[in-house]
Amino acid sequence: MTEPKQARQKPTSTELAADTSLIPVWDPAVPFPSPQEMLDPRVVTHVTVERAKEGSYHYLHEATITWHHGLFYMGWANHRTRETGDHDELIRGCTSPDAIHWSEPEVWAEAPFVNATSHNHPLLFSHNDTLYGFFVVWREEHVPCTELFILDEDTGKWEWLQESSLPRFVPFCTPQRMDNGNWIIGGENHWDRAAVAISDGDDLTRWTMVSIPPPEGLTLFYPECAVVNRGNNNLLVVCRPQQRDRTLPDSWSAPVAESRDGGRTWSTLGLSNFPLETSQPFAGRLSTGHQYLITNSMDEARCLLTIALTDADGGLFRHIFKVRHQQWPRIRLFANSLGEPTQWAYPNAFEHEGNLYIAYSQGKEDCALTIIPVEVLAV
Repeated sequence: MTEPKQARQKPTSTELAADTSLIPVWDPAVPFPSPQEMLDPRVVTHVTVERAKEGSYHYLHEATITWHHGLFYMGWANHRTRETGDHDELIRGCTSPDAIHWSEPEVWAEAPFVNATSHNHPLLFSHNDTLYGFFVVWREEHVPCTELFILDEDTGKWEWLQESSLPRFVPFCTPQRMDNGNWIIGGENHWDRAAVAISDGDDLTRWTMVSIPPPEGLTLFYPECAVVNRGNNNLLVVCRPQQRDRTLPDSWSAPVAESRDGGRTWSTLGLSNFPLETSQPFAGRLSTGHQYLITNSMDEARCLLTIALTDADGGLFRHIFKVRHQQWPRIRLFANSLGEPTQWAYPNAFEHEGNLYIAYSQGKEDCALTIIPVEVLAV
């Protein structure tokens, strides 16, 4: 008779990060601070961009932010009451001259625009005087597809680049330029395969999706990978852990894979020593050379959003700060989680004129923004 599987004892983040049997992403020689010990940045500004309103939009998620031609642009996915994915979600957005005062949100994309049943998972990216929108579109086959749009600044409308579709790809990480001249976006292939999209040089209208091989026995669900660009075409993807079986150790740390050829081929995903809640990570590089990784805490779940940093010359992550940390106010209107502690999740970030701007959703009903001077992160 087969003995029932026993639940494993969940380690703390401090214990897991010190485990040298796992792939090192955090420096195991540096103690990973507990939530009680973790510091806030010395200077930080929090802004509420949009709040759920009774009788209006109750679901808000997947915020994205950038700067383009003198304005900050912020976008997100919305629904009147709930998270539906492939039906009735839409993308709204607003603008600001200073990231503090924001315009009233406007609808950017909603069904049946581009023959879609739903629009979500937006990414904004300004490049060569063009503002690009990477928007996930759903159609009757219920399979996601990233469609590429450019903003017509005269009309305020998004123009569809119909020949630039990326079927089954869902983007999560803003394009990063690699040393070979191509750009790379972290994401996933549908809901169960980590994947990246690679541009054809500087042409941001032509992309190729590359899936990252999982090991046998590791089932991912919403892998939502971020890309750490280490330079010299050396890349690390950091994935959201699987969540179907909380007795497995891969529920407690980030699966990772490495590429040494600019993302064309990848090692098999393996478990790292970076503690991570089942939530989307986001990665980038500061102008100081520090790489950063924004994640939710394994100990405090989505009630704690953090930013980990390498030293200025890269390498392993060795420093970490709180971005937002509190359970209150409880979720007010979002029907799926009414009354639960709030969440600070699904981050998106970019640097502009000495500040790092981190956008995220609060409780899947509000859109929030944290502004941190780069100098206080350059430890």
